[in-house]
Amino acid sequence: MKAFAVHLWRRFRVPIVFTILFLLIFIFITSSLRYPHPLRPLQTIVISLTAPILKYLTILGRSVERAWQGYFYLVGVQQENQELKQRLQEIAGKEIQYQEARLAQERLEQLLDLKTQLAQPVTGARVIAYDPSFWFKCAIIDRGEAEGVKWGMPVLSGTGIVGRIIESYPHYAKVMFLIDRNSAVDAMIQRNRMRGILEGKGGNLCYLRYIPKNADVQPDDLILASGLGGIYPRGMALGKVTKIDKKKAGIFQEIEVTPMVDFANLEEVLVVTAVTPRLQK
Repeated sequence: MKAFAVHLWRRFRVPIVFTILFLLIFIFITSSLRYPHPLRPLQTIVISLTAPILKYLTILGRSVERAWQGYFYLVGVQQENQELKQRLQEIAGKEIQYQEARLAQERLEQLLDLKTQLAQPVTGARVIAYDPSFWFKCAIIDRGEAEGVKWGMPVLSGTGIVGRIIESYPHYAKVMFLIDRNSAVDAMIQRNRMRGILEGKGGNLCYLRYIPKNADVQPDDLILASGLGGIYPRGMALGKVTKIDKKKAGIFQEIEVTPMVDFANLEEVLVVTAVTPRLQK
């Protein structure tokens, strides 16, 4: 504020000084007009010359006053805009937190429903890291041997089967996803109960192997766990058929399956701790 006042003085100091001088002259002359004076003709000339200048200076003064008032108004508006922006940022932050809490609640409700349907001992876990390698599709969860998580136990989500435990540590464990190339699950087509082996392809896909070419398989057929092998609960969703190729050589058709689980955005899972796998390490 002080700097702005100094700037105004430096810019308008000459007009201000002249204004003061003309005002003093004008006051002196007008006061002397009350009484006859031999210099009256001279006074008339001076008034004729100074009056337009005084008029201009009056207009200039009013303009400066309006500019000064406008400056204070703009300062007030700027401060108000800054406060409004801050309030909008706070509201946006709360909205993001609310959306995150709502989505987390929906995911936890899915897991709770799954836990109720399974009617088996389970432990909840959170995905804390992904395997960065290209060939292996695995994740690390924040539950391990201390929480009863052991090798071979199935890992589920609210939408379907995630995979199984392949390494267990005191408080952490590694999960191999269905899409890993080393994954193989005994599966069946829900519609006709035709059985095959669901193998990981990498990326976000699987293949359903050993289905004869004369078998009735259609796009969007739901693939379920058969329950054989003693790992995954029977009837749990694995994925849906997205592509069928019967033209390749051999007696089996090639069936591409997209898993039900979105592995890229997996956050919470359930580990079925009651299952004792029959597989060997």
